[in-house]
Amino acid sequence: MNEWPLVTFTLFVQSSVGVTIFTALYFCWLEKEIGNQRATVAMRPVLLTGAILGCLGLLASTLHMGYPWNAFHTLRHISSSWLSREIIFAAVYLGALCLYSLVILIKGHMNKTILAIIGLLGIVDIFCMASLYYNTSMLTWMHANTYFMFIGALFTAGAVIALSITAFRVKAFVNDELAKRIVISALVVVFLAVTLRMVVQPFYLEWMSAAISTNDAITFPHTPIIAYNETFGLRISAWLMSVLGILMMGYSVWRYRNAVFTSGLRMVLASSAIILIAEIFNRFAFFIVK
Repeated sequence: MNEWPLVTFTLFVQSSVGVTIFTALYFCWLEKEIGNQRATVAMRPVLLTGAILGCLGLLASTLHMGYPWNAFHTLRHISSSWLSREIIFAAVYLGALCLYSLVILIKGHMNKTILAIIGLLGIVDIFCMASLYYNTSMLTWMHANTYFMFIGALFTAGAVIALSITAFRVKAFVNDELAKRIVISALVVVFLAVTLRMVVQPFYLEWMSAAISTNDAITFPHTPIIAYNETFGLRISAWLMSVLGILMMGYSVWRYRNAVFTSGLRMVLASSAIILIAEIFNRFAFFIVK
């Protein structure tokens, strides 16, 4: 299980960015309904969760480094190194997120524009993270699939985590229409992210087969198709769980459309948990094939 540090690092940071983005979106809707002060109180735990996830991800990143302090030396190569860019944008994103979370705790006032800007910084960080893996010597990572996996996880995991916490916080004082809109927004984002990644998979496998037959250089892994096929059970479980979670969340909106945050809360939380577990399985499959 030596993939745990990489799984934790990448998935936690990506989830953090997604949670921040959805915090901005849900806060924007709540502010119009219940005012800034109450919306801030409701969304504050969601934003703090995003900050904690980011910090834990950063901590996990040190576990797969031989000498973590050497990371500072990479900052001298920002013009040519994706690692340097990833470290810098991760520091900027997490620094801004943690600082603004502290400001909110002290002042009790949230600003959707600032949240959106921090979220955009996070997206840039995840793009740099995906580019870092894309530009390695690992053949199985040198495809657009890496970008789809990382950015897709950002929105999928971020959506269900933000939805789960928000549902608990606002179920008592939002109307049914807004509650339904919040769930549907998460459902649509998860559906699109999962669908796009599933569509990419056949092209990814075809590319890998072609790359092996035409590439004379030594690349790793030496048998990527075999390694990829060995993760079939893990991958198919992840996709099936994602589809199941999407169907459950969709059913909760239809079945409990007038009480989705009360009567349908258990199903919303269960579907979110299933989708999140699927993301963990997918991430293990990604790092095992190397």
